[in-house]
Amino acid sequence: MTSTASKDTNSALVGIRLGASNIVVAYFKEGRSETIVNELGDRVTPTFITFNDGNETAIGLPSKQGLIRNQQNTIQWSPHFLAKHDDNDILLRYYKQKSPINVTESNNRIEFSLTVDGKMKSIHLEIIIVNLLNYVRQLILSVTGAREVQAVLSVPHQMTQTINQDLIRLCMKKSGIELHSIISDACSACMAYELDKDGGHVESHILVYRLGGSTHECSIIRAIGGCFQTVASVYGFENNGDAFTDLLTDVIADEFQKKTKSDPRLASRSLLKLRACSEQAKHVLSTTPVTQCSIDALHEGIDLDCNVSRLRFDGVANNLINECLKPIDVILEKAKLQTDDIKLIVLCGGGTKVLKLRDAIQDRLPNADMLSSINGDEVIALGAARQCYIENKYAKVQVSKDDNQFERVGVRYFRSHLIITDDQKNEISDSDIDDDDNDDEKENDQLDIDWDKHESYLRKLNLSEWKDQDHYRVLGLAKLRYKATQKQVRSAHKQMILRYHPDKSKRIESERFSLITHAFELLSNPTLRRSYDSVDPKFDDAIPNPTTADNFYEVFGPVFDRNARWSIHQHVPLLGNDDTSFEQVNKFYRFWYDFSSWREYSYMDEEDKSQGQDRDERRYIEKLNRVERVKRKKTEMTRLRNLVDRAYALDPRIKRQKKEEQQRKDDEKLRRKQEVDKRKQEQKQKEIDEAKRIADEKQRTEEEAKRKQDEAKKEKDAQKKIIKKEKKQLRDLCKEANYFNDKAAAPNLKQIEQIETLIEYLPVDDLKILNATLQEENADKRSIILSELKKMDGQMQQSRLELSQQSSSSSTTSSSNSAAAIKWTPEEIELLVKSLRIYPAGVQNRWLVVQEYLKRSGGNPNRNVQDIMAKAKHIASGKKEVDESSASLDHIALNSHKQSGIAETEAKLNAVTLSERDEETSVPWSVDEQRIFEQALRTYPASLGASRWDQIAECLASRNKKECLERYKELAKMVQAKKAVNKP
Repeated sequence: MTSTASKDTNSALVGIRLGASNIVVAYFKEGRSETIVNELGDRVTPTFITFNDGNETAIGLPSKQGLIRNQQNTIQWSPHFLAKHDDNDILLRYYKQKSPINVTESNNRIEFSLTVDGKMKSIHLEIIIVNLLNYVRQLILSVTGAREVQAVLSVPHQMTQTINQDLIRLCMKKSGIELHSIISDACSACMAYELDKDGGHVESHILVYRLGGSTHECSIIRAIGGCFQTVASVYGFENNGDAFTDLLTDVIADEFQKKTKSDPRLASRSLLKLRACSEQAKHVLSTTPVTQCSIDALHEGIDLDCNVSRLRFDGVANNLINECLKPIDVILEKAKLQTDDIKLIVLCGGGTKVLKLRDAIQDRLPNADMLSSINGDEVIALGAARQCYIENKYAKVQVSKDDNQFERVGVRYFRSHLIITDDQKNEISDSDIDDDDNDDEKENDQLDIDWDKHESYLRKLNLSEWKDQDHYRVLGLAKLRYKATQKQVRSAHKQMILRYHPDKSKRIESERFSLITHAFELLSNPTLRRSYDSVDPKFDDAIPNPTTADNFYEVFGPVFDRNARWSIHQHVPLLGNDDTSFEQVNKFYRFWYDFSSWREYSYMDEEDKSQGQDRDERRYIEKLNRVERVKRKKTEMTRLRNLVDRAYALDPRIKRQKKEEQQRKDDEKLRRKQEVDKRKQEQKQKEIDEAKRIADEKQRTEEEAKRKQDEAKKEKDAQKKIIKKEKKQLRDLCKEANYFNDKAAAPNLKQIEQIETLIEYLPVDDLKILNATLQEENADKRSIILSELKKMDGQMQQSRLELSQQSSSSSTTSSSNSAAAIKWTPEEIELLVKSLRIYPAGVQNRWLVVQEYLKRSGGNPNRNVQDIMAKAKHIASGKKEVDESSASLDHIALNSHKQSGIAETEAKLNAVTLSERDEETSVPWSVDEQRIFEQALRTYPASLGASRWDQIAECLASRNKKECLERYKELAKMVQAKKAVNKP
């Protein structure tokens, strides 16, 4: 069979593991396989694909995380259906338990029924696989920078049959990936551990145990001379990694139900959240003894927060682990082998990370060595990538058909089945065929052994302490050490046999030759060699401790290069130099602070587990050894952390970055301060503007109020002027008519008093009507006046009657309480004093006239005569309210010059005719006026000059300057007369 694929420097050589749950891709570069990391930084991509509106798709982790919202349009585990299962009904029933999507099969075509935007849509399996492979191709091209992709696809053993490959090859072709071959997962796992390089002719059996997310597979490989033959294989999907996730889901759900009395498994959204958390916790428990599970609003708005220990997880997983061991018994019986016939166990699949499962498999096959140093998720893809390199390497040669049913994998298979024709000799170079032999010769040249020193070293070694010897030096690999390949180890061992074997030479004792045998057995076994490399005695664990950053890169660079060999992850970032970007520097320190070391210190176990008498003793020994390994591992991680801390503290780039960051923070702080100051200034200006607006508004309000007050005052003054005019007109008319007395008769004072009372009693409208009536021609003025007087007397008589009835119906106490209930204001007191001065004692119906005066002048209309009499009595008796009245009068007298209304009244009084003024001055001075006048004389002394009498007159609203001067002269004459009388 001839392969048409050729070498292409622009092609990426990759291995693809197309699992039911996940896709893993690795590529071969510079002599080794490396796993490709996707855009999210993960090495594993879930096979979840979501179909959205507009033919948009989401693949991988975003689709898996959106499963909670998109259950009806998300397809999971689609590669299950690539194989033609004999038990398809069981597969369909199992799939329906995990997904709400309906799967149908007709005419050998698998279709998925989705609900996209409320509409049913059918998707063929071919479309789904092509979308997944397109995503893989784009990922490979973006990482490797190649133009084309050549791949080897790894699938379960049953899918390698010819009838099952047609759909796979069609999908690979449509996705643009050149497919070399399809190999089984078991062979890929063996290729990852380079088991195909074993050139011996001893037959051995290898058990490859795979536990994936939704499937499990157990295969037995017969290996001889580096060629593999699949003896038997068992495949199923009932006991898988998801079963462990379900167990952990039940543990966490029971813990939540115990605390909250509600079961989150009853709601589909809550169950999906819980499964995602359980899956993460399962992976964490494979490396740590305890993990914390936290989910916000898991069920009914309640958060989940609990701890799950590995011990508890192992306890609930006992029965499931026993079920997972059954395929081993089945396949041993199927292959007709015993447990002792299995020499190697190769673990692959993410489910094999469960430590108790590993121990159970090891206990089931105690005489077999377990290979588990490579991550179980990646081991199959890494082996497939190596197979792709081998097939591309031998693409130009013809390979004969194998009659022993060996798998077409591995370098030994191709080298043992080469067919070179005469036409190909000129086209194929020696390096294409014999490059492995050439490599062996080059590697032999690199050994460069000083045999004399080597022989002297072997003679010094203690035979009983072979474990403490330097195995690399024993084989002559002291210069290469951990860099030595398996070819170099075998080549060195071959040279040691040719030189020191007891049958060929007597240079050393036969017993001492066993030291070489021990060294070869250890270094030729990848697991034992890895444990020895972990404690390499020649490795320098020292950490520099400089006090300054001088020669920082020269001091710390080699140390990080030296310790990078312990990293589990490949592509370890190095220290760099002073020109390295901050992004790379931060990436470097993030990597080293999260450094994961593969050093496992099993070589330093004080007790050998194989020496145990029974299983319990072996378990006890393993437990003691594990405790010591954990202690040493912790010490190693502390050492690495101290190295990173010291480098971080002295790194000039970090100091420069911190300085720039601090400067940025200071600038940001200054900017924020300026913004705050600006906002404060704007707020202050806003407050000033608001205060100005309020002041302007207040000023406008005050001006408007003053304007209205002035208008009201003008109106009031005009009304007063009209009243005064009407009163003067009536009074003058009565004077001219001699108050309607007979001219010959003497004046009737009582009638005059009644007429004056009428003038004061009548409202302004009645006065106008009366004056108009009196001025009519042929009007009987006397009869009209007498009629008005009679009418006034009747009204007053009616008022007295009502007053007497009111007094008789209410008690004195109630009257006093009623009077006291209405408080007198200073303005009302002023009006009362003024009315008492206008209507002195002796005026007929004086108190009724005073009551009417108060009502017309703006006083309280509810004041009755008793209230007015009581208040006047209080003022006259000098009790408590007299002080209030005096203070009110003083306030009115002394501050009247501030009241524009009184000043205008005085100005209008000055404009009154001389006869009217003479009439008003004839009014005697009251006690209150006398008191205010005397106080004004004391307040304004004679030193003020001519302005003194103006200020004194302003204190007396009812008196003018002339009256004040005349009163002063009268008082002065009275004093002089009194002095003259008292003079002897």
